[in-house]
Amino acid sequence: MIKLILQEACLSIAGNKLRSFLTTLGIIIGVCAVVMMVAAGQTVQRIIQERFVSLGANLLIIRSERPKANVKISGPTTSITLEDANSLKRLRGIETVAPVLSANAQAIRGPNNWNVSVIGSTPDFMKTQNWEINLGRMIDKQDIRKGTSNVVIGQEVVDELFKDEDPIGKIFRVGKNQFTIVGTLKAKGTSSSAANQDASVIMPLLTVQRRFNRYAKLNALNHIAVKFVETEDLNIVEQRITRHLRARHKIKDEDPDDFRIFNVAEFVENIRLIGRVLSILLAAIASISLVVGAIGIVNMMLVSVTERTREIGIRKALGAPNLWIMMQFLIEAVLISMIGGVVGLGLGIGLSQVAGKIYNVEVPFSLWPVVLSFSVAFFVGVISGVFPAYKAMKLDPIEALRYQ
Repeated sequence: MIKLILQEACLSIAGNKLRSFLTTLGIIIGVCAVVMMVAAGQTVQRIIQERFVSLGANLLIIRSERPKANVKISGPTTSITLEDANSLKRLRGIETVAPVLSANAQAIRGPNNWNVSVIGSTPDFMKTQNWEINLGRMIDKQDIRKGTSNVVIGQEVVDELFKDEDPIGKIFRVGKNQFTIVGTLKAKGTSSSAANQDASVIMPLLTVQRRFNRYAKLNALNHIAVKFVETEDLNIVEQRITRHLRARHKIKDEDPDDFRIFNVAEFVENIRLIGRVLSILLAAIASISLVVGAIGIVNMMLVSVTERTREIGIRKALGAPNLWIMMQFLIEAVLISMIGGVVGLGLGIGLSQVAGKIYNVEVPFSLWPVVLSFSVAFFVGVISGVFPAYKAMKLDPIEALRYQ
């Protein structure tokens, strides 16, 4: 029975090619939009998550907690100092500590210039950020101790200022000061704080204090990067650091911290949650076109029932059960929807991959958009076909035979 009904449904669809195509087009667009939106959400989630995961789950960032707006200050808006960073090295479970002082400046070489992020730190900074040297070397202990003019630059700075030249040993200006390049970094991309790491210039902390920071004597820092031993419990390490810094800053029990600790593991989990919500939201928005497609199927099937009223009457007069009549129109609606689902799925996957090639981004492919597309197409077909199929089933055979 099912085989005969499928054959009749295929003949009916083939008999009205243009109308069937236009009806199927709504489902194709809807499924294609859902697949592309889900792929876009997953791509954004993967890219952002990779930026965080690349730092490692055992990284903590300690920043100053900014004072309230109604509190007037005359010095730097940071309570974190170099002495704090040095003292943290003595805490149990701490693997690496890197004090960080940053500034924005213009890097200049000949007619070329580029806006860069100046980072003053120690060689341990590379360990906390999982950065790797591409050419040359990192600034060393002697550079740190003397505050030399040796720097390491990111790949974007290399591309913009030196083009195809070897930058090692070259001299260029950052702001009003001249610096010598001793190393370059491998391409890294965007950091956890949305900063372009490839546009960075890393130099000794003392150098940044002397040449870019007017509060150098206060040893103020922008933040402290801390990597703890992976076997240590995150919460215990955070509590240990909090107690230590509160004691150093002489904060009373009833007063809030003047610093804040961020951990990458928490960031990663939040990003995963945001990515899931984003994918669901984008898919929900794209599903509106599926509703339009479903309305198109309902409209087509109602027209088909009206056109084939006499045919339905003849079938009933010859003894065709109501179930057969209903199944014929229901399967026809499902078949139209499934054809649209298959074409829309292939189109969505193809366009997503093409977009990924154009923007040089890897677009992940997962099984659940495939399952989702087929499930949605099937249910849209069923829901769209129920009412027309029920209407056909309930036709009175005598009245249907009189219909012209």
